[in-house]
Amino acid sequence: MTTTTNGAALEHEIGATGRFHLRQASGSIRLRGVDGASARVRERNGRALADLFQVEAGDGQLSLVTPDRVGLDVVFGLGRRSSPDLDVEVPRNAIISIESASADLEASDLVGRLKLRTASGDMNLDGLAGSLELDSVSGEVRVVAAGALDLRARTISGDLAVRGPSLGRAEIGTTSGDVRIDADLNGGGPYGIETVSGDATIVGRMGLRIESRTVTGEVRSELAHRRESGPGRKQLIVGDGNVPFTFRSVSGDLRVTTPRDSLPTTVTPDRRPSSPSTAATPATGGPESALAEPVAPRDGAGSREVARMDVLRALERGELSVDAAMRRIAEIEEA
Repeated sequence: MTTTTNGAALEHEIGATGRFHLRQASGSIRLRGVDGASARVRERNGRALADLFQVEAGDGQLSLVTPDRVGLDVVFGLGRRSSPDLDVEVPRNAIISIESASADLEASDLVGRLKLRTASGDMNLDGLAGSLELDSVSGEVRVVAAGALDLRARTISGDLAVRGPSLGRAEIGTTSGDVRIDADLNGGGPYGIETVSGDATIVGRMGLRIESRTVTGEVRSELAHRRESGPGRKQLIVGDGNVPFTFRSVSGDLRVTTPRDSLPTTVTPDRRPSSPSTAATPATGGPESALAEPVAPRDGAGSREVARMDVLRALERGELSVDAAMRRIAEIEEA
């Protein structure tokens, strides 16, 4: 284990598959995967890292955490102290965890396990493979993979766009953000999107069997398809229907579009298999017991709309799951 510090710069050997953790309230982060076994951090404005972070360098790991926890604890337990601008290099296969309130993040050339969490910062992620788990409240997220990627994502109002050669799994939950997937779905799955009012687009590069449940949303395809329905289920079958996909929404739509270009070429760097990510907890989920009494429909169309909005607000606050909200909205519509 070797550690070198020089005020605004830090280098620590964590090993090819070591752990790197960064907790930063604001500013910007540029993260890049490199060959070798060392993690390197540099503050671009020359400020001493020890003045900005609590630094812990251990065997096989490096952690930098913003010490001031005042003001933003209600978001992610982060505080506002200053706005560091960091350049970070880590081994490509490293296990990486980054938390931020409003820092913008650029990341590239990472093929290990990547876990990201932000409130309002944007994410621009290029050249990824391995596994990606992300949580975003209002930031925009763009993902371009260079190899097979396992994805779990939760957003509230920010949009998510994913493009790459293939997704081994994709579990996505959002409240009002739009989602776009442009990749071959050819792994073990599962694949699905759960949304309240956000719309979803899938570029139809493979056969899909979409099982949908929605209150007022629509599911449609530009490609040749057929529809099947049965008790409690509706299916849109695109092409050979080879890939099962679930879609749940209150008012969000799902559209399957025609491919208009080729996918990025798969890059196969030397990478060790990552352990499977845990199953997604949808961003819109929450304890159904949080509202003890069902939302009672009121008289008239205007009252029904008010009741519908009450349900949607409860859903956005996390007091209802999507399934519970859909049941209650259906009860309101039928009353």
